[in-house]
Formats: sequence, structure tokens, C-alpha cells
Amino acid sequence: MSSKNNMDVLELDSFLNQSFLDLEKIDENLFRSKTLWKHKIARGVYGGQLIGHSLVAASSGFPEDQHIHSLHSYFLRQGNTKFPMLYYVDKTRDGNTYCACSVKAVQFGQTVYTMQASFKKSEASNISHQITMPTVPPPDKLKTPFEILDILKQQELISSQRHEMGVEWFQDFPMETRWVSPDTIYAFQPEYPKCLIWMKARGHIGKDLHQNVHKCCIAYLCDMLLLRTSLMSLSSTANSVFMASLDHSMWFHAPCHADEWMLFEIEAENTGDGRTLCHGRIWDINGVHITTVSQEGVLRVNSNL
Repeated sequence: MSSKNNMDVLELDSFLNQSFLDLEKIDENLFRSKTLWKHKIARGVYGGQLIGHSLVAASSGFPEDQHIHSLHSYFLRQGNTKFPMLYYVDKTRDGNTYCACSVKAVQFGQTVYTMQASFKKSEASNISHQITMPTVPPPDKLKTPFEILDILKQQELISSQRHEMGVEWFQDFPMETRWVSPDTIYAFQPEYPKCLIWMKARGHIGKDLHQNVHKCCIAYLCDMLLLRTSLMSLSSTANSVFMASLDHSMWFHAPCHADEWMLFEIEAENTGDGRTLCHGRIWDINGVHITTVSQEGVLRVNSNL
């Protein structure tokens, strides 16, 4: 295969293409989406894409040695995939070690999403501590979601329709997952809302790309898994669920590679008043704690009672 064909394959297999994380720069601090995506069963633009886009826009204005270390954001309106999103960046601090900016995603003249992001230069430290990664089987010893869904269907634990919906859900999203406890894909009985999932971007991400690119990709990925963990605690009488993200925060602790296996531990810490709060930690395959994430969302449930 020629060098050009090799590049063509990599380009087609690129996670950045599959996730639509690239932006068009139309002014110094102004960017426009090229493609907006939503899942078939979703109402609006996928929240992880808004997070990823905003981080891409934010990081473009800082030097190479400035790495994303935290973000705090709010989802204010539902985005429409049929029209472009504009991202306005406002630099609020440009220091020697720490830099910061705010990003506003706008559509139809209304703010859809806002983010505050902070960047810093790496520095040596004589203090080091991290929470230990749970002991779990490696991802190559675990079943794929499709294998789990097939087993559940064969055992008549899920209907053909539910099996098809599950397959579509995992096929359409550019992420590979391995669930440490297969029964947490569908909680048939209410249980404590906590799960462990191996995840990585599906497709190629160049190892020579800046760390900020990988962090943007992780931000894109984790939004899919957080709020759904709350569903594990629901009563079997629930027949209709509405979920939507309200806010999202992340802290990046170490360099990372989004296309390598990472362990995601997620726990729904509080549910009530029509809301749920989920907290997550992410380790790389070597047990390095790379990311912490929190997300609150709307959770409304109708039941048969």
C-alpha cells in the first residue's frame, strides 16, 4: 500500500473525523462548527460535542506548552444539528504559568452552552499523590457490548427491539467499551448506581498530536456514560425517563491518550428534586489517574404506580 493510501486509511479511520471535533476558524477568537451530531434517540446536539468543540476553540489561542487542566461548563439550551454553532472565545487571563478563557456557544443568537477553561505549563513537584485504580480484569478479558447484548437476547432477558436499540446505540458512537460487570449495561433490578467501564476512542488519533487534542477527545467521550449510571437505581416500575445535562466539570491530572484503554469509574452520588449528580474518575491502562469529572443533569421519571 502506498504512503498516500496509508494516509487515506488513517484519515477515514480518524476519531477526529468520526466525532466531528474539527472547527472552522473564521476570526481570531471566533469558530464555527462544520458538522453537528446527535444520536438517533436524542433530542439535540450531543453534549460531548459541545464540550469538545469548546475545548478545541479555547486551546487554539494558547501556546503549545499550555495544557488544559480544568473546565467548568453549563448547558443552557438544546442545540440544533441542522444549523452551524458559533464559538466565541474570550481570554480572561494570560499569565506565565496559568491562562484562562471563557467560551460561549451560540446558535440563532442565543447562548446554548458556556465554558470556563484553565490552562497551565507543566511544572516539577516534590509532592505526588493519587487515588488507586480499582483492581479489575483487563479489557481484552471482557466481552464487547454487542456480545453482552446477544447473550441477554438469547436468554430472553431483553426483547429484540431493545437488543436492536442497544446495538444501534453502541454502533453509532465512536467509542469502544468493555463493561467490567456486564449486568450494568441494563439494570434489571434496582441496585447501587456505580459501574466500571473500560473505554477508548474508536479510530486513529496521532500520538504526535498535542495533549490538548487527546483531552478534548476524552471530554467528548465521557459525556455519553455519566448520567445513564443513575438509571441503575430506578425501580422496575419506571416506564419513561427524561435526562438532559445541566452542567459538566473536568480536571485533568496527567498526560493521556484517548485512543488507548482507560478505566472509567462512575458513581451517581445524589438523585432527587428532578436532578442527578454523577462523579467519575479515569485511569489509564497503567493505573495513572488522568481525569476526574462531575456532571449534574435533569432526571425525571414516570412510573406505572
